[in-house]
Amino acid sequence: MSTSTPSFLVGTAISVYQNSGGKDTNWSEFELKRTGNGQPTIKGGVSCGNGANFWELYEEDIERAASLKLNSFRLSIEWNRIEPERGEIDEAGIARYHQIFDCLHRHKLEPMVTLHHFVHPNWFEKLGGFTKEENIPIFVEFARTAFRHFGSKVKLWATFNEPGVMGFCGWIYGTFPPAKTIQWATAGRHMCNMLRAHTAAYQAIKAMPGGQDVQVGLVHNYMIYEPYTNTWAAKWYLQPVCTTMQYIWGTDILLKYFQTGKFSWQAPVGGRVEFDEGSKPGLDFIGMNYYGRVRIDWKFATLCKPGETMGDMPFALYGPDMYQGIKTLSSLQVPVYVTETGIPDRTGNKREKFFETYIPQIEKAIKEGIDVRGMFYWTLIDNFEWAEGYDIRFGLYEWNPDSTQKRTFRGDFDVAVKAFSSMHTLMANAVEARKHT
Repeated sequence: MSTSTPSFLVGTAISVYQNSGGKDTNWSEFELKRTGNGQPTIKGGVSCGNGANFWELYEEDIERAASLKLNSFRLSIEWNRIEPERGEIDEAGIARYHQIFDCLHRHKLEPMVTLHHFVHPNWFEKLGGFTKEENIPIFVEFARTAFRHFGSKVKLWATFNEPGVMGFCGWIYGTFPPAKTIQWATAGRHMCNMLRAHTAAYQAIKAMPGGQDVQVGLVHNYMIYEPYTNTWAAKWYLQPVCTTMQYIWGTDILLKYFQTGKFSWQAPVGGRVEFDEGSKPGLDFIGMNYYGRVRIDWKFATLCKPGETMGDMPFALYGPDMYQGIKTLSSLQVPVYVTETGIPDRTGNKREKFFETYIPQIEKAIKEGIDVRGMFYWTLIDNFEWAEGYDIRFGLYEWNPDSTQKRTFRGDFDVAVKAFSSMHTLMANAVEARKHT
């Protein structure tokens, strides 16, 4: 096992559920349901199944990550694999995670874990999940269990992945479990309770033996929406839509919470959600997930401007927002990690443009004095992309949901290795340049 964390992490990020599935979770249940109009909840009517089966094939996948000249690996600790029934610990799940962490350390890949990446046991969902504050201690106990078993092998702990996204997609837009729509106040309460659960879990981990030796943070999705044009129509009805979307995503809400301990959610309809911790919540780092900018026209179609690049999802590569997102989140006065970034591209032909667009922006932020400590590419292997099923392909390696479990590198392997390798030197030089300004 490594004894010190590299000064700048260059890694890949995965969700174990998206790569291996799982039984009796909020998502495995959701995948079997139908929407109100009788359509499958998942595109194409598929379910995650075992996915690319990282759970069994982790050794060869970790070797693939190491071959890309990476030095870190972000993954989720799946609650249902540790505590499939309330109070029942699965020793086989504990043992497998130990094997995974040992394998990462053998390949000199520093692990960063996420305790909750949109997925939890179905028994927790039936209790009301994070819509009920009385469930917060249940999550905290899971965090204690995970840290008790793996705290000696993992130094970077994220409590939650994208609390704002889970609230929006689950309770307003209806594309995540439990597939509710336009329940604004519930979405706000859900986000509030997730942030409160982070604070309680942070305190619990820090109080445990070894807790002062690790870093505990949270991952936030940063995305900017704007009208495609500045016409009168855009100002009249598109700009309010864009403003509402950015509010719901929760950047300003999250910043206020971690700076003051005060949570405030004002729903367009359905009331207000407020809470005051009474003190500044604990946070050792902030993770930023950033992919691109969303521009919408008067028909709510997503477009990119001439010269920009769009992958297979409706956002354009936009370098300035990578820099601005880092700068915005750095106002929390803690280190920033770019915990997810990538481009969905079946061909692999646009990845080089991705590197050219975003790596200089991270370098710029470091040179200007911002404490940026890593970048994680989403993702290593094509996986289950939530409501999009297996249609969207982010993977560095191509994988198809068949019985072969074959992985094939997508695009130019040497280009990717060169880009990842260059980041080690670039970011180290950027830190040195910052010291002399």
